[in-house]
Amino acid sequence: MQDNTTIELLDAKSVKRILRCSLPWVYKAADSGLLPCVRIPCPGKGERQKFMVRFKLEDIQGFIEKHYRA
Repeated sequence: MQDNTTIELLDAKSVKRILRCSLPWVYKAADSGLLPCVRIPCPGKGERQKFMVRFKLEDIQGFIEKHYRA
């Protein structure tokens, strides 16, 4: 996919501020699939693969719209 647009990704702390929730909740929601996320593998050694978790702003906005109750 070649495109000249840049997708800005948010970290978990930014999502926490937008949703006004706890940081552990953001990670749990991402792990469960409730919040769509991008998992970027971190290089390094160890028994467990580590990932950076990032979020697209439009996915967070979509989550808010989906769960909005008037």
